[in-house]
Amino acid sequence: MANFLEKWSTKKATKPTPGAKNIVDVFRGRVAEQKAYLEEYERDTSGFSKWRSTWFQKVPGGFGVTVGRDSVDAGHGLSYVVVSSTSDVAEFLDDLAYHAENDVGFQQALEQNRLRRVGFLNAAKSAGAKSMDKPSKPAATASSATPKTIVSRAKPASKTKASTAPQPGAARRGRKPKSDASA
Repeated sequence: MANFLEKWSTKKATKPTPGAKNIVDVFRGRVAEQKAYLEEYERDTSGFSKWRSTWFQKVPGGFGVTVGRDSVDAGHGLSYVVVSSTSDVAEFLDDLAYHAENDVGFQQALEQNRLRRVGFLNAAKSAGAKSMDKPSKPAATASSATPKTIVSRAKPASKTKASTAPQPGAARRGRKPKSDASA
């Protein structure tokens, strides 16, 4: 045990905090992910099934490419292009990564988009927490969904004729016989 601690204590580091990466690093990681999807598509065009995760889609005349899933404006209203081949998609993704590293305006747009997404996610979480605080109706169970037979416990009637005679239109309820109750 002592050797273990000696060996690894020299390499001890602080844990990275969530969100410690800057927005450019995150965006470059997303671009790298998109390039991996593009390579996977090029290997097997008919078997590719991850279209929902990609920034590129097949469209008439080639491929439509967005600037991120949130349609980030890359400047001058540019957020979507149509290119003719997968090599053009790869070139566009490379240019996006370069643009993210060197264009301050684009970096600000990425940061604003990140803040908007964080606000949206926090609002969704707080709305979910508020709905959790409200008392809800109990869920219907199988036993509560089936109709139950109501058996009233009638008081013994007095021995007078008036009390034993059934009233017109009134149904009398009583105990079921034991043979019927078990069924």
